[in-house]
Amino acid sequence: MRRLILLTLVLIGLLASMLTACAKPAATTPPASPTISVTPTTPAVTPTSPTPSIITPPTTPAPSPTPTPTPVRKLDNIRLVGTIGPLTIPLAYMVENNSLAAVANKTTLDIWATPAQLQAMVTGAQADFLSLPSNGAATFYNRGVKLQFLDNSIWNILFVVTPDTEIRTVTDLKGKKVVVPYQHAVPDAMFQSLVQQYGMDLNKDITISYAPDPIQASQLLLTGMERYVLLSEPSATSVILRGESSGLKFVRAINVGAAWKEPWGSRPVTPVAGTIVLGEMINKPEVVKVFMTEYAKAVDWMLANPEKAGEVGARALAQQGFTAPVLTASLKNVEWRFVTAIEARSDLENFFNTLARVSPNFIGGKLPDDGFYFKP
Repeated sequence: MRRLILLTLVLIGLLASMLTACAKPAATTPPASPTISVTPTTPAVTPTSPTPSIITPPTTPAPSPTPTPTPVRKLDNIRLVGTIGPLTIPLAYMVENNSLAAVANKTTLDIWATPAQLQAMVTGAQADFLSLPSNGAATFYNRGVKLQFLDNSIWNILFVVTPDTEIRTVTDLKGKKVVVPYQHAVPDAMFQSLVQQYGMDLNKDITISYAPDPIQASQLLLTGMERYVLLSEPSATSVILRGESSGLKFVRAINVGAAWKEPWGSRPVTPVAGTIVLGEMINKPEVVKVFMTEYAKAVDWMLANPEKAGEVGARALAQQGFTAPVLTASLKNVEWRFVTAIEARSDLENFFNTLARVSPNFIGGKLPDDGFYFKP
């Protein structure tokens, strides 16, 4: 019995030793660790939803800024000169409204009343901008005066005024005596040319008598000493209105501009008068451009406001005795059209050639060259 108990205890001890051996892993000798060369790397990034690439569209390079124009240096004074007539009204408007304030501190206006005064002002450079007949401008230019023609604004201003209501056309003047103011000036040149265009002989078919100016020519008509007088506006309107107040009836028997076109239809035209720039002002093109812009505006204003324009003209021509009603009434009888010299060149040259057939002296001996025409 004792042996059985001892045997049982031995068996239990052996079983316990086996269980303990199974729970503890057998020790192993760790292998030698190899030497590893480590190269630093960018840490792995956990993938995320792909972010779309942002593409910046090519941009057009910003244009270089436009240089700011250098302001025109203001002049102390700009001298305007007009004639006894409607061409003075736009100039007077510009002075009264200080239209050239951007380029001048002051603007003045003078008037020429006779060809002698005109010659002195032009040849003596007593003006910066001046209104005159186009053929006069050509004549001065061909004689060496430093000037350029800017525009033609008046395309007809001449009429034969008479109490004779039987006069309808130029040929009706055959055998008559016609008084013309300003010998050798544009009225004379145009009338002589007109007579020739209608096939009449200046030495046989008509008599031309000269008056020193339109005032005296008008007086000859009013006093009955003469019956046929060539007058420009506003003198034609003035003499007709004065005649009415005295019980006399005068008519514009012949419109010279219309009669000029008649033999050929609608052409040629008569670019009678415009504006020139004189002397050193030619070397200031920016000022000239401002003048032309403002002058064109003044013409538009005048035509849109004839009553007010008459008042402006009357103030400018007070010494010459023209009243606002006369100037207002005369405007409708003047063919106004502002055309730059370059644009009017063909009409001007046709006109000059026609006058030159009577006498080359009417344009200074030849057609003016390119330098005559201002190029904006």
